[in-house]
Amino acid sequence: MCASLADQLGVSTAYSAPSTLAVALGANLASAFGPPRATLRAVRPELEQTIHEWLSTSLGEASGERVNPAGLRCRWSPLFETDPVGGPPEQPVYINAVVVVDGPRLALLQPCEAAALSLLARLLALEKRFGRDRQAELMRWESRSLDLDLLAWGALQVQHEALILPHPRLIERSFVVVPLAAALTGVAQVPRRIPPDLGWLE
Repeated sequence: MCASLADQLGVSTAYSAPSTLAVALGANLASAFGPPRATLRAVRPELEQTIHEWLSTSLGEASGERVNPAGLRCRWSPLFETDPVGGPPEQPVYINAVVVVDGPRLALLQPCEAAALSLLARLLALEKRFGRDRQAELMRWESRSLDLDLLAWGALQVQHEALILPHPRLIERSFVVVPLAAALTGVAQVPRRIPPDLGWLE
């Protein structure tokens, strides 16, 4: 069984509370909204609204207005420029970010596979609206106009053909870990690497 996010990252169980989920964003191709940076800026309010509507539907509430409901907080990382990992050679660089969502409204919804798959379906629909055609992709990790990945939802563990939670390669990818840490802590500064010294092997 897949380890929880807290186990993977070696952090306290505070992050694994049921009231927390994380979504990664990435793009390295232009969309109808412009270059990748403009795409992520454009999708940001759309993603927040998508999460709000998913939560309202999951809780059996009537559809709300296009506002940020009280009791739901979205903590955004800065934008990061990262090199592609895998896929075809000579891809453009990616623009990446992570949003961490928590709050008392989300805590009302017990994490479960069905609700996670429902959110995934909404994320895929949002990708499509921003120009991504997954069926036309011939190779894994191809360039894309938008990539939305559900990283984790509290301590929920899912092994489904369409979704694995926590994301199985989360801790292997700096383009996810660095924005995730920035969103969680509110600090965007990347630690400075000290050159290897005698007595400290890497």
